[in-house]
Amino acid sequence: MSDDGYTLAEMLAALTILGLAMGGLGLVVSLIARQQLTANRIQARLVDDRAADQALTRWLVQDGAETLNGDAQGLSFACGAATCAADLEADGRRMRLVLRDRAGAVRRWRLREPGARFTYVGDRGAVVAWPRPADPSSAPSRSGFEPERLRAVLLVAPDQAAPLAVARLWTREPRNCQFDSIIGACRTVTP
Repeated sequence: MSDDGYTLAEMLAALTILGLAMGGLGLVVSLIARQQLTANRIQARLVDDRAADQALTRWLVQDGAETLNGDAQGLSFACGAATCAADLEADGRRMRLVLRDRAGAVRRWRLREPGARFTYVGDRGAVVAWPRPADPSSAPSRSGFEPERLRAVLLVAPDQAAPLAVARLWTREPRNCQFDSIIGACRTVTP
């Protein structure tokens, strides 16, 4: 026996250890690749949702949004001489948000949820149609009583806890508004 090299048994043991190490590394790499693919899908979905959210918010900023009429499948308002509209249309198993602006331009955004619908949030809570249907048993009409304002338009899906899009309508107060935080409105200016 000489010390010139390895025996066959030692060589096989070394190759087995190297093979197990390479197999383990391959498994780790495939696991990391699957996790990265999942993270990329989630990010793409969040980007799509955010794009629809921003588009709906920017679209509602147009003048005339205070004349908004809508239901669960669409909404519209007069914007200049044209009519601006937002509709939900089916696209196979998914939905699309379709926005038409005052120039007639149409833009579409794919939504991830199949049963998306609009919900309207006013001073007295959320409803499925705007303006809120008249309720004769509600607050008595008084002179100086301001009608309910639309605060936000939500795009919601049936099985989701959070809305897909939230478009807030920022109310505009007149220049001479003396806002009273107690009553939550402008005070009338007495001469």
